[in-house]
Amino acid sequence: MNLKYELNKQDLIDFNIFHITYSKLSRRSFYLQRYILSLSFLILPFILRNFSTIPFEYWLTVCILLYLYWVAFYPKRIRKIVTRKISRMLEQGKNQSVIGRHDLTLSNTGIVDLSENSEAKTQYNEIHDIVEDKEHIYVYVNANSAHIIPNRIFENLDKKNEILALLKQKGKSNN
Repeated sequence: MNLKYELNKQDLIDFNIFHITYSKLSRRSFYLQRYILSLSFLILPFILRNFSTIPFEYWLTVCILLYLYWVAFYPKRIRKIVTRKISRMLEQGKNQSVIGRHDLTLSNTGIVDLSENSEAKTQYNEIHDIVEDKEHIYVYVNANSAHIIPNRIFENLDKKNEILALLKQKGKSNN
């Protein structure tokens, strides 16, 4: 079975954002940065009251609002950081093999992904996981990289489900 498609910058950004929520290590880091480290905002008023003439209640109110703002808007901030990082990498010529035309072949032995700049061969027994979100199917080949298959290439839901079932069946039968 052969799939021909074009990956763009947004596909790469989507994968990296998905990976933050999917990877156990990234998820833990995200949780620590969002909730635990931001607790320092709630400790800050107790320290500042010793060095400031401004009332403690003022500092407490400001720091609680700062904490709530951080917790609420941290995911948006991460998306901006990831988008900027990916854009910068692509401008510098890094990961260019990911962007562009892909010819993905599902053979009896594995996956062959041909792009303009590279060729990646993955045996089915090397597949770590197959996951999907609203826009993509990700075939993880190790903890940090995956074949990205955008859902927009499928004519209908049946075609997508057929590919997904084939990948899962081949991946499980060889693991």
